[in-house]
Amino acid sequence: MSGWRYKKGNPEYERYIHSADWRMKADQRMKMDGHACQVCGKEASDVHHLTYDRFGHEEMGDLVSLCRKCHEKAEELYDPSIIPWAMDEVKPEGNNFMAAMRTDAVTVAPLVFNYLREARGGGFDDLMRLRQPDDPEGKKYWSVLKRAVDALCRKRYSRNCVEDRTDMMLGTIANRVAAICLQQIEHSIRNSIQSKLHETVMVDYAIFEKWKDVAADLGVTNGTLQTLRKDDGSSFGPSLRESVLYYCGLDAAAGIRPLEGFACLTDEDYRQLGALADYMVSVSGTGRFRGVSAYA
Repeated sequence: MSGWRYKKGNPEYERYIHSADWRMKADQRMKMDGHACQVCGKEASDVHHLTYDRFGHEEMGDLVSLCRKCHEKAEELYDPSIIPWAMDEVKPEGNNFMAAMRTDAVTVAPLVFNYLREARGGGFDDLMRLRQPDDPEGKKYWSVLKRAVDALCRKRYSRNCVEDRTDMMLGTIANRVAAICLQQIEHSIRNSIQSKLHETVMVDYAIFEKWKDVAADLGVTNGTLQTLRKDDGSSFGPSLRESVLYYCGLDAAAGIRPLEGFACLTDEDYRQLGALADYMVSVSGTGRFRGVSAYA
């Protein structure tokens, strides 16, 4: 049954969406989400279907709370007349799913990132909040971003992908968005460091170790400063280079070349990542997408 039956104006859809059963489910989902939009974090006003597979008999995992603006963005990403589905293209050869996954990762991910930057802010602190873990152990980085990608894009793939492939699509898009975020984070850090080094007398810094002056300029507390000075690499999660290599490596494993311009990556890093991406394309098939999006 096509998901396009379930939209405003369709009598079956309208009857259910205005029913007491739907209101009860929507209220339960809102309560579970703390009445917060799962994309931008502001107050939620709508409950969005992530899939229509169980329309009328939804489980809580089929729904998500969103504000009106984020709900409209999720519906826009779902609408093939606005953003065509790679899965709907005719692909006479190769592994059709892998080709479609690469295509959407390099076309949909930038759209998602630009929207998240608009909805949540694009400053350094805003990007870092997308990266921060929210699990009790503090180990699952990018969980905030992944929830937002899921809320915006899951319905896009639930229409024409089985569940495990939907998860692969969403994971690949989330990885690509993470790589774009890291590119912006690295740029912010580089600019900040360059600016502060010009403001601090280099000789005095080298001779007298003016850590406190630099920390004050950067807004770093004394406690954090002490931790930084003795950090063995575990206190703040992976280093920037490790994170960039990891997420660019995930892109490459899907056949997607790394984003250009990372200062923390060497020419050899780029060569190896590019070679892996090329190899994955050669073994997984390209369908109609060769030379179109897989290398963007």
